[in-house]
Amino acid sequence: MFVSEHSRLQYCPISFVFENLIPYNSMIAEERRAILIQELNGTGYVQVAEFAQKFDISAATIRRDLSMLENEGLCVRKRGGAVRSTHGVASELPYDAKRIRYTEEKRRIAEAAEKLVEDGNTLILDAGSTTYALALQLLHKQGITVVTNDLHIAVCLAANPNIHLICTGGSARAYVFSLQGSQVASFIKTLKVDKTFIGADAIHADGTISNVNIDEVPIKQTMIAAAKQVVLLADSSQFEKTGFVKVCDLSQVSMIITDRCISREKMEMIQSMQIPLISV
Repeated sequence: MFVSEHSRLQYCPISFVFENLIPYNSMIAEERRAILIQELNGTGYVQVAEFAQKFDISAATIRRDLSMLENEGLCVRKRGGAVRSTHGVASELPYDAKRIRYTEEKRRIAEAAEKLVEDGNTLILDAGSTTYALALQLLHKQGITVVTNDLHIAVCLAANPNIHLICTGGSARAYVFSLQGSQVASFIKTLKVDKTFIGADAIHADGTISNVNIDEVPIKQTMIAAAKQVVLLADSSQFEKTGFVKVCDLSQVSMIITDRCISREKMEMIQSMQIPLISV
C-alpha cells in the first residue's frame, strides 16, 4: 500500500504500487518522488523507459523527478535512468528519504515515548523523523513546553495553541529541515528541562552514539546536558549503522526506546550498561 506518515512502507514491487493505487501521473510531486525512492531503495536502480511504458507517463516527467532526487543526494543519474546513491559514514539522507523508512516502527516508538510525557512537562525534541513521530503523538497534550530545532516539528506542534512552542533559531539546513549554528547550542545551554528526546544516526557496538553531521554534535550534546531525563528514540536499524563523529556514550541517556527487531547482541550490550530499555 502507499505510504503516509502514519503507515508502514517496506519495499514491494513497483507494479504492486501502481496496480493498486492512483496513477503515477495523477500524484503530486512528493508522492511520485516517494515511490521512486522506494524503488531505488529496493532494487538500486530506476529505468526511465520502463516506467514510461508501464505506467503511461511521459519520460520527461520521470526524468524531472529523478533530477530533483539527484539534487537531494538520493540518486545518481545514469543514461536511461538512475541508480541509488551510496551513503558513507559522513553522508546524510535528506528528510524525505528518512521519513518513509521504518514508519511503523517509528510510530510505535513514538507511542511509547508519549506515555512518558506528563501535562506541564518541559521538553526538548531533537531534529529527526522519529522525534517528529513523537510530535504527532503530543498534539493532544495540555500545557507542555517544547523546544526544538526541527522545522517540521515546529509546524506540527504550532497546530495546538495549548502547547508552548519555542524554536531555537539558527540557519535552516537544505533538505533536512533542521536549524543549526552556534546560536542553537548557545540558546539550549541556557535551559533546564524535564526531558530531552534525542535521535541518533548510529549506535555503535562500543556503546557510543554517533552522528553523520559534525555540526549537529554540539547541539545534541547541549540537549543532553539540559535535561533531567534523556530518552533515546532509535529504530533497530540505527544499531547496525556507523556514524562519523561521536555524540556521547550510551551511559549518558536515561532510557532507550527501540523496536523489537533489535538484535540480541545489542540488547545484551544495553542490559550490561543497566540502561532501561523499552522494545515495542
